[in-house]
Amino acid sequence: MNAAEYNIIVRQWAPHLLRFANSNMNDMDMAKDIVQDAFEVLWNNKENVEAAKARQYLFTVVYRKGIDVFRRDRHDVEISDVHLEIGATQSFEKTYTDKEFMRQAIGSLPETHRKLVLLRDLEGYDYKEIEEITGLSQSQVKVYLFRARKMLKETITRMETI
Repeated sequence: MNAAEYNIIVRQWAPHLLRFANSNMNDMDMAKDIVQDAFEVLWNNKENVEAAKARQYLFTVVYRKGIDVFRRDRHDVEISDVHLEIGATQSFEKTYTDKEFMRQAIGSLPETHRKLVLLRDLEGYDYKEIEEITGLSQSQVKVYLFRARKMLKETITRMETI
């Protein structure tokens, strides 16, 4: 891959990678950092990556970096940082746009399930590509997606009744 092909790939895939990373992280600054790191990794390995395979390579890097950040940050959260106040008379009168509603529902899924839903349903990857990105077998991908969609349906139903 040469510099011109690299620049085309950056322009073409940066918005998609940013959306994917932000959907997983729910932190735009962190998502930008992860995407920037992914493009740096691609540039450092430009001799070994074909331009035609760059999309898959980049999504794999973003996916794995997201897992690294999640694992690192998971240990930094203390119980005192979590505040949940539910009063007997408290009403849940919050209006959600469809986008916010879905983002919250998808965000409630376990990490692996959420990433698979985003790769398959939002980014449009097929099972083989998801297998290569995540390292899961196609059977695992299908099972996890089935479970994720089932959990998503239950979450949406529960959220709609509140």
